[in-house]
Amino acid sequence: MLLRALLFVPHYIVISIWTLLAAPAVAVAWLALLIEGRLPTWLHRFLAAYVRYVGQASAWLFLLSGRYPDPLHTREHPFAIQIPERPRQRRLITLFRLPLAIPALILASVFRVVLSLAAVAAWFTGLALGRTTPGLQELGTFCLRYELEASAYLLLITARYPGVAPPVVPQTPQ
Repeated sequence: MLLRALLFVPHYIVISIWTLLAAPAVAVAWLALLIEGRLPTWLHRFLAAYVRYVGQASAWLFLLSGRYPDPLHTREHPFAIQIPERPRQRRLITLFRLPLAIPALILASVFRVVLSLAAVAAWFTGLALGRTTPGLQELGTFCLRYELEASAYLLLITARYPGVAPPVVPQTPQ
C-alpha cells in the first residue's frame, strides 16, 4: 500500500490540475444548463472523463482495481462508471443543484472514511491471504460508486440523484 501511495503521486498531480480546470467548467456548465437545458457535448465529455479518471485512480489506490489508471483512456478501464450521454436536465433543479447536493456530499464523505478503512483492511488481508476478500471488495466498490455518483450530480453531468441502491442494469436474455 505504501508503494501504491508513492505511485499515486503523479495521478494526484493530474487530478489536482484537472480539478482546477473543472471548477470554471462547472460554472459554464451551470449556465449552459440554465439556458439550453443540456450540456454542450465537449463539456459533458470533459467532465465525464474527469469523474471516470478520479474513479479509476481512486479504485487503484484503494485496492479495488489492479489496473494502473490511464487519464487518456478513461472508457477502457475495468473500473468504469456508467455516465449517460448528455441528458436533458430541469432548469429549476439545476438552479438549486448545490444545496440539493449537500446531503449526498455529506454521505459521500462518510463513505470515503468507510472506503479508507476497507482499503486498510484489504491491505492487511492481502498480506495474510495473498488476495482480498469479496466482501471488502464489494464494500469498497459500493462506497466509491456512491461517491462518484455524488460527484457526477454535483458537476452537473447527470440529473440522477445518487442512490444507495446500485442502478438497475437490464439483463439480456440468453
